[in-house]
Order: sequence, then C-alpha cells, then structure tokens
Amino acid sequence: MSFPKKAVTTYAKSFFFTIQNFQPKEERRVLFDVSNVYIRDEFSFLPDIHSIGEELILLRAILLSSVVMKDYFKNPTYSDKQKLKLLFVIFPGLTIPVKAFLKILAERSVLNLIPEIAEEYGKILLDLKGIQTVKLVVASPLDESYGALLLSTLKKITKSKTILLNVFHNPKILAGFIIEYKSVLLDLSILKDFSLLINEV
Repeated sequence: MSFPKKAVTTYAKSFFFTIQNFQPKEERRVLFDVSNVYIRDEFSFLPDIHSIGEELILLRAILLSSVVMKDYFKNPTYSDKQKLKLLFVIFPGLTIPVKAFLKILAERSVLNLIPEIAEEYGKILLDLKGIQTVKLVVASPLDESYGALLLSTLKKITKSKTILLNVFHNPKILAGFIIEYKSVLLDLSILKDFSLLINEV
C-alpha cells in the first residue's frame, strides 16, 4: 500500500469512528412534553455517519465532475487555505464535524485527497451494513441464469449479507474470471496473451 493510499484509509477510518463514537447508543426520544412543546436532548442534533457520508459524496462529486475544480485542487500554487475557503463558499451548510475535518485536511495540505477519502468512507459504511462491493471481470457477458448462483457464491466467499456487484468485460480474457473485493484478488482467468504464447511453443 502506497503512502497516499495509507493516508486515505487512515483519514477515512479515523473520521468514521470518531463520528460513530459520538452517536447515542440508542435512539433517544423526547425528554419533556410541556404544553405540546417538545424539547430534544443534544444528541438529536448530531449528524450521523450516513449524513456525513452524504456530505463527503457531495464534496467528492464537485471535485471530480468539474475539470476546473479538479485542476484547482491539484495545483500546489494555490494554498489549502484558499481551497478550504472556496469549499465553504460552495457548501455553506456543511455540518460542524465535516468543517472541522476539512480544516484538519487543509492544515496538513491534503485537501486533494477528499475524493479518495470519501470513497473509502463509503466503503466503511457499506461494510458496516454487511454490503460488500465486488468487482467481477469476465471474458464475455454473463448469462442471467448464473445470477442467483453467482451472488450466493460471492456472499459465501466475502462473508457478506449483500453484494454490490460491478461487472466489467475484458477482451484479453479468454476464459474464466477475476474477482476483486477489499484487498483480495482471485484471478481464475486465462488470458489471451498467455494462450497465444502456448500456441507459439
């Protein structure tokens, strides 16, 4: 794992678990009912891990969807302080935890990692829900009849309740498939390049 990837994983995990630790252990209801005026406790105003995830997705989207924004955030001639100010102008309603997190990233001059951190945070959320993202690379389009068997097999392999399957076609594969999830790679394919090499021998 390269340094940026380690940094991305560390930032995403520490932010996620910080937010999660501040969540009430059980959903709190109304504390008082005085003349039909409901007073909630301070925990009801804390953003949850899911709303934080949504804000990170919005930040990621703005930084990846615009070429100008992407170039601006990757340009080292602009200070991270300027970049942070711009984000606060574009997103004035960000929650306090996200603002604080962005300030930390700005202080460490790593605001350009926001898209990767948001993606990693999303993976942690899916993992918490028992959802595993699986990348399946195949030689040819899959027959619909394989669907149920494939999903049940992937659930067993990944030990997940739900599978979010991304299927890709690779023309270099002669037969078989490649499965990627978390940091696991199962290569059960025969590459065309390899088969051509056998034919030449």
